[in-house]
Amino acid sequence: MTSYTTFMAGTVALLCTLGLATAEENRPTTTTRLSPGTAQAEDPARVQEGRSLFNQTCAHCHGPDAVTGLSERNLRHLKARYGTDMHDVFTSTVINGRPDKGMPVWGEALDAKTIDAIYSFLETIQEDAQ
Repeated sequence: MTSYTTFMAGTVALLCTLGLATAEENRPTTTTRLSPGTAQAEDPARVQEGRSLFNQTCAHCHGPDAVTGLSERNLRHLKARYGTDMHDVFTSTVINGRPDKGMPVWGEALDAKTIDAIYSFLETIQEDAQ
């Protein structure tokens, strides 16, 4: 394991322990599946939760509020890149990572509710690719 991967795993574990303890208390005992990409962005509280989780978990690589100058890390162009597959590509990438491109695996660190909240935030900030 590289030192970066070890650092990221430790950071995720700490964030999950500190920031998601309340979510664990309210989590159902059955496995929750991610939404099929429905417009959850209509719920302002969920979008704000997703924004906060994004900034705690993803901003160190993708920029605060997903603002970055690196096109390969620009999550504001997901819809332009993937269209109706945006939800599936996002979910698969978060869960499985893209280690060859520097994206760590988050599937064991983030639960479905957290991933879905982050997706809800990202739905609200999509732009046309330039």
